[in-house]
Amino acid sequence: MKNKFLTLALLCIGYSSLFAQTTVSVSDKIEYALSAVVTVAVEKAQPIGKVLMGFRGDITEEAYNKSLELSDALGSGSGFIIQKNGKKYIITNAHVVENAADESGSLYVYSYNRKKYEVKVLGGDSFYDIAVLEFKDTPGKEFNILEFATKLPQIASKVYAIGNPLGEYPYTVTDGIVSAINRFRDGVTGKYGFIQSTATVTWGNSGGPLVNEEGQVVGINSQIAFAPKNGTVFLMQQINFALESPLALRIVNDIIEKGKLARAYIGIELKQRYKVSKSEDGWYPSMQIDQLPVLSNVMKGSDAANKLTAFIGWSITKINDIEVRSVEEALGECEKIKPNTKMKISLTDGTSSKDVTIDAVDLKPTHLEQLGSYMLHKIPNVSVDESSQQLKVYSVSENGYNRQKNAFYLIGGGNSDADDVWRITTLADLGSLLRIYGPKGGVEYFLIQESNYEQEPQIYTQNFDENDKFYQPMLWY
Repeated sequence: MKNKFLTLALLCIGYSSLFAQTTVSVSDKIEYALSAVVTVAVEKAQPIGKVLMGFRGDITEEAYNKSLELSDALGSGSGFIIQKNGKKYIITNAHVVENAADESGSLYVYSYNRKKYEVKVLGGDSFYDIAVLEFKDTPGKEFNILEFATKLPQIASKVYAIGNPLGEYPYTVTDGIVSAINRFRDGVTGKYGFIQSTATVTWGNSGGPLVNEEGQVVGINSQIAFAPKNGTVFLMQQINFALESPLALRIVNDIIEKGKLARAYIGIELKQRYKVSKSEDGWYPSMQIDQLPVLSNVMKGSDAANKLTAFIGWSITKINDIEVRSVEEALGECEKIKPNTKMKISLTDGTSSKDVTIDAVDLKPTHLEQLGSYMLHKIPNVSVDESSQQLKVYSVSENGYNRQKNAFYLIGGGNSDADDVWRITTLADLGSLLRIYGPKGGVEYFLIQESNYEQEPQIYTQNFDENDKFYQPMLWY
């Protein structure tokens, strides 16, 4: 009997010891991750619009020794250090740095011991809300590096968010579990590939890492959930979103190696089918007839123009054998297509079906310019000066017998109500904006008269339906 109690006692001690080792191991790995996390500070901003993007000592003691001075920063977020081919880079959210000016002294990161380093944007992708920064000078030895997990985390597995919430509490660590994976978000940017977790984040955490118990990055903290009720918007602290690591790793590698995410160009225009009604306030879509996206046009010069012109007006049922039930779902499947590959589109006209295989090529600025020109020329009485350094448009107005031609610089686009304005310089910028805003059904243009550049911008709204009467969700890809 005595031996049994002794065995039981030894087992208990063994389990307790194992638990203690596991706890310490996790804490050590999180502490290691602390010195790979930085605060990103924007100290000079663009005048208008966002850009389409040996011995170490005690880390914990230094990280929490005193507050971080960010009084000069116009905005801040979080980020973390990775290494590729022997060089260190900073990963953060595009929305953290998209307002930064293009001049020296605009963008900095702070290490855990409050050392300040100037950085610049190497590249980014606004659609996925991710940016890669590089140091202007050699970074110090105080930085650790983090690695991306190559697989998605399991549901209910433990995760930790590290960052600088509100720009005032650097190296805050919160814990939680993975609630869901493959989440979709209904935003203009940052739409696909999210992990949902209960690790609390808030403003300032953006761009920081979500790590597992091994200290690997499983996601980039990007968004918080809000819920409106009775006119009040509530912050849902247990619903937080991070861009999943396998997707983030692919994007980061493309940006470092090629300067941008390699995207496919197909040359198709899709829309949702609506029944349109007219009220005293004008035209509006009264009812969505069906969920299937409709092939509404093809872009000249594309393989789609050669093979799909006869099917304009048909509905899309599948892309690469995956069912799509809306423009948004079609966009998600198109994003999976790699340049210089073939894709299969399944179509129906309601009575017959057809599968068509077309070539997807590498998206180039000329494709974006084509889209920008195509949409501007759909606006009545507008012409475009494509040779101007800053995109210039001309509008013709008639007042009685007078016919007047006015020149405007198109300097931005987006949604003023949502404080979401993107800087436009070229037709390619405009094409990029239209690809992002297509599913929203319309966009606002911000124009300044050539004769009075100091005036407040004028706003023109372009709805994407054929007659410019109502918001029409579209997809150009």
